[in-house]
Amino acid sequence: MSTHLTKARVAAVTGVMAASLLGGAPMASAAEGAADAPQLAGTYWTSKMVDALTGFESRRWKDGSYSEIRFKGCSVSGGPDNSTVVDLQRVRSAWPDTHDKKTYKACFKSSTSTSKGEWHGLAKGTYYFRIDKINGASGGLALTVRKVVVDSTKAD
Repeated sequence: MSTHLTKARVAAVTGVMAASLLGGAPMASAAEGAADAPQLAGTYWTSKMVDALTGFESRRWKDGSYSEIRFKGCSVSGGPDNSTVVDLQRVRSAWPDTHDKKTYKACFKSSTSTSKGEWHGLAKGTYYFRIDKINGASGGLALTVRKVVVDSTKAD
């Protein structure tokens, strides 16, 4: 196991523990996938989310032209399993981040169902996604996703 990955796992666990002591926070695992792969030819990583609240932000990735975000096996704590709004954002220094939202519903049908959002014609830059709404609400609910996939290579 690489030292970098070990440090990242320890940092993630430490951050989750610290956040939980401050009143709880959503958690997303970043231990899976190709996080250390070069990001020039495209990024691909997998993760999961457990009890993510609205406003949750994913880790960042480099991109230029295309991104796909897939959620598999979605459920909601505190409400029915209906939908979530995923907001793809591009980081811009000294300016508000730009964004584009998509509503995911299919992943709530079963633990193996998948919702997918694709964004084309993206400017080169650093991106992340944010959970904007859960079941149409801006707060009060928590989202769990069994598998999250971020892919910026349209080749597949």
